Amino acid sequence: MNIVSWNVRGLGRSAKRFLVKDLLSLHLADVCCLQESKLEVISSAMWREIGGSRLNQLFYCPARGSAGGIVIGWNDTILKGDLVKVGEFSLTVDFCSSYDHTRWRCTSVYGPTVRSQKLDFWTELRTCVADPSVPWLICGDFNSIFAVGDKSSGTPNLEDIRQAGNFMNEFGLHEPCSSGKHFTWTNGQATLLWVKLDRFLVNSDFAECFPRLTQNSLPRLGSDHVLIRLGVGHHALPRRQFRFELVWFTADGFHDLVHRWWTEIIPEGCRAFILSKKLAHLRSQLRYWAKFCFGSVKLKKLALLHDLEALDVVSESRGLTDSEAVQQRDMFVRLEEIRKQEETYWKQRSRLQWLNDGDENTKFFHAIANGRRNRNFIPRILTNGALLTEPKDIGKAFVDQFKNLFGHKRTF
Repeated sequence: MNIVSWNVRGLGRSAKRFLVKDLLSLHLADVCCLQESKLEVISSAMWREIGGSRLNQLFYCPARGSAGGIVIGWNDTILKGDLVKVGEFSLTVDFCSSYDHTRWRCTSVYGPTVRSQKLDFWTELRTCVADPSVPWLICGDFNSIFAVGDKSSGTPNLEDIRQAGNFMNEFGLHEPCSSGKHFTWTNGQATLLWVKLDRFLVNSDFAECFPRLTQNSLPRLGSDHVLIRLGVGHHALPRRQFRFELVWFTADGFHDLVHRWWTEIIPEGCRAFILSKKLAHLRSQLRYWAKFCFGSVKLKKLALLHDLEALDVVSESRGLTDSEAVQQRDMFVRLEEIRKQEETYWKQRSRLQWLNDGDENTKFFHAIANGRRNRNFIPRILTNGALLTEPKDIGKAFVDQFKNLFGHKRTF
């Protein structure tokens, strides 16, 4: 299960809602906690533009004018949600797993920036959980630092650190191990300031229910805050099988790269050994190149859409300069190239060969690929009267079954 928290800095523009929807889909969010929606009302139609078909339920705390606003959305096929409290600075929802009926509480926060309201903020959070044994997760933009190292420069506010420390000690909270960027917000000015304002906090009961907790900061897109994701209950998966992507052919100089990688090693041995060594070397080089050079088609598209949105905002307040107009035209050209790459990507996964390249069928290819994945997916099995839902247990049940069928020696 993936829980995503993000200060989106407004959801009023349709382009911004599209960006948020794509990012939530890209990172497979099962629960999303969004701060600063800047919306007083969120209709069902508007939420579909944000959560899509995956995150189909929500509760929200309305913004006050054009400031604030908190949203918690979730996938109701795996979780059932009940509203607990709508506060001035927080929104609390109780979740129950549809599979094993595990119950836990989620509080999304948007802390005040006004110094005189800080004490009210911490007081409100203390009322969000009556029973300290309830598995509790808190996430969002606290607008407070928790340690001296949470601010890159300037004088840290020691009172913020003291109040945060008292709150964490009182409820036995801790922050899961984090990877990626340490700071989550920047002022974006000439004199850069980096601060960690966004985080996940969990109590010991939540950590016992979900022992595998991985927190990481994701690329900053469409906001001055980074998106943070908490992976909950993930099991180790086998190494991903290598797949040669047809979309790689669209990269400039790809054929030359493959030729260089193929010829740069000269192993000795029989022909079969030489071929296997060359293929292994080529596969290793392609993996590295695809990850660090070619990159994700989806992320490139999102970054380009974010840049186009920024120019669109500028054009509303003033006309674009000649250089900005040229930049905008170049972006549209690159966006068309990326859309063709995206179509090739999903066509390969759909395994359909009867449609011509160049047709605008990306959504169709995506649907075919997802349908095939759904058919191949085994969410649970019933064996010996027990319902198994963990992938490891399901795999072991199949192994044991076939061992019983084929694992005994015949006696002649």
